[in-house]
Amino acid sequence: MADVTPTGGQDRRRSTLRTRKRPARIDMTAMVDVAFLLLTFFVLTAVMSDGQLMEVFSPPKCEGEDCYKKIDHRKILTLILDENDQVQYYVGIEEPEVKTTDYDENGMRKIVGEFIYGGSASLGKPLCATVNNEGLGEGRCWDPIIVLKAKNKSRYGNLVDALDELSILKTPKFTIAPFTVNDSLLLAQASK
Repeated sequence: MADVTPTGGQDRRRSTLRTRKRPARIDMTAMVDVAFLLLTFFVLTAVMSDGQLMEVFSPPKCEGEDCYKKIDHRKILTLILDENDQVQYYVGIEEPEVKTTDYDENGMRKIVGEFIYGGSASLGKPLCATVNNEGLGEGRCWDPIIVLKAKNKSRYGNLVDALDELSILKTPKFTIAPFTVNDSLLLAQASK
């Protein structure tokens, strides 16, 4: 049983009184029981926050050159996450022109936004009106594909930042691909 007994010096004037008052005794057992019951209740009924997940879909497995012939090369934007918070990027596969940017608003976000939405102010609406001018065929919408590749020397935070940017821009299709020897040769040629 938990007791609280007040202590303190007795007054000499009062000691001469005939009736001595006994100190007050407060039983704390019931309050401790209620406190533990409430604590247990709130711990057991609390909802744990779910982790935030971002779905990343991979394209179906396809081998040979037939796979690349099915996709219009102008629809592919490759982002190579480099060291020192730099992003190397190019459009297409055949003879690409490699350029460099960073992760700020006028960097990667602007480039990906212009590639997906054609620089329009209303993000979230793919281009369908200008498709015929680009020769993609009658009635087909612009369906871009973003490919992320991380070099070995890039930080993990860079990949997270890039995925966040793609999520902010509501990118319809993107994938994470391994950085290959051909990519390193391409970057070496571009740096010359």
